Amino acid sequence: MAALRTMPLTALVEGVQGERVGAFDDRPVTALVTDSRRVEPGAVFFALDGATGHGLRYLEDAVGRGAAAVVLPSGAPVPAGVPTLLVPDPRALLAPLAARLYGHPADRLRLFGVTGTNGKTTTALMTSAVLSAAGLPAGHWTTTEVRVGAALFRPFWTTPPPPDLERFLAACVDAGAQAAVLEVSSHAVVLGRIDGLRFDVGVATNLSPDHLDFHGDFASYAAAKRAFIHALDAGALAVLNADDPEVWAFARGARARVLGFGAEARADLRLTAVEARGERVRARVRIAPADLRPGGERDLSLDLALPGEHNAMNAVAALAAALGRGLDARRALAALQAFPPPLRRLESRRVGPYTVTNDVAMNEASYDTVLRWAASSGHEQVVAVCALRGHRGAEVNAAIARVFARHAGRLGLSPLIVSLSRGEVAGMSVDHAVRDEEVGAFLAVLGAAGVAAEVHTDLAGAVEAAVDRLRPGGLLLLLGTFGMDAGPRLAEQALCRRLGIMPAPPPPYLVQSYGVFDGERAPSPGPAGEA
Repeated sequence: MAALRTMPLTALVEGVQGERVGAFDDRPVTALVTDSRRVEPGAVFFALDGATGHGLRYLEDAVGRGAAAVVLPSGAPVPAGVPTLLVPDPRALLAPLAARLYGHPADRLRLFGVTGTNGKTTTALMTSAVLSAAGLPAGHWTTTEVRVGAALFRPFWTTPPPPDLERFLAACVDAGAQAAVLEVSSHAVVLGRIDGLRFDVGVATNLSPDHLDFHGDFASYAAAKRAFIHALDAGALAVLNADDPEVWAFARGARARVLGFGAEARADLRLTAVEARGERVRARVRIAPADLRPGGERDLSLDLALPGEHNAMNAVAALAAALGRGLDARRALAALQAFPPPLRRLESRRVGPYTVTNDVAMNEASYDTVLRWAASSGHEQVVAVCALRGHRGAEVNAAIARVFARHAGRLGLSPLIVSLSRGEVAGMSVDHAVRDEEVGAFLAVLGAAGVAAEVHTDLAGAVEAAVDRLRPGGLLLLLGTFGMDAGPRLAEQALCRRLGIMPAPPPPYLVQSYGVFDGERAPSPGPAGEA
């Protein structure tokens, strides 16, 4: 990914109020970082208070790696031999200085942001495809992939910290993009990662409890999503799910023009018919506002190569974003109909007489969506492996277990196969290990509902157990976030051994990266100061 920039230190901090210690000269600044492992000569290290501890703990490591300067909270001990800027809130300075370093690239792009609980990634990817097909070339940053021109990688964050975000936007400009599509997480709103950005369109997909470990309660989580929509100015467009009362309430107090999508009569783009069969979904969309009907057409047909009714909702959200900004309806529809299934979003592969479907289910609503789809898929048997979500709290896992309990009888899921995926998450930079209390909460809910569970510490053992149970014509569901990444490959290998055939090439799952291009070095092992 292009967009490397260099700026003299004096120019970077010009006009910034704070206490300066040491020689602030014209030494070149090439990056702003919050993780000490990413420091190299030319980087400015910001010591932030984060989930893994305060960045001050890693100050010595950052200086030892050659930091050009450090930005610390007022009153912090000052290290020797490196220019130090002391300010009341280093985090508040990160976004404006990142924009300055990369030349304010957002000023030359139309920004489309997608927030919500479920469907963000698919809707963002659909929106990017629709924009590019309709004459507005776009880059995108989503949970599963970042794409700018030929550069493609899987990021560590749904929405990155400002330095990575601004560099991404600058790379979009360098690549000739006219728009950028961003998944906007609730963390990003609260932590100031999108501060200073003016979004042309904001989409809210739906809302259900999630990330309560970070926000504390659902009201605070919803407030973060609402804040993103309410920050849109009067010239922007807010695309809201008219079927979701929590999301539709965002319209109150919004300054932007509001377009609703969904099946409710109040929706501006209304789904009048949805037919989901197997791995396809067809829908009819009625457009109410006259200014959104190119050529006078009021009714449009969608034919998607994606499973599940929820994908019709994702598609109509992307369509609303495009039509609301005057893009060509026919090109938008063509892009949606050619849109391939995203990786790990109800992604299905056939192995002989078996079907393996995997989904990066994250919360009770997404698990419910997948299990409802499985019940309507027509398979003779359903076997499920759930990789428990680690470090999210007992209640999150209890809520997911309640979803399994509701569907277990109809789908024949007892005993449910559970993976703790110890090996898969052990080496990750973010702590995804499953706690004992999370396992206990999950199993307690299942036990109270009379659903048996078979717990495996490793993913390979869980997948082998599921494959042993699978009969011809059966559906193997692989559900979970990072702990399930290797599941599809393991399942296909096991089924191919049973059938005596060679496995097909694995899906092109991307390795997580900060975006290591143009000679940048990957983070080296050692202490971290990531917030």
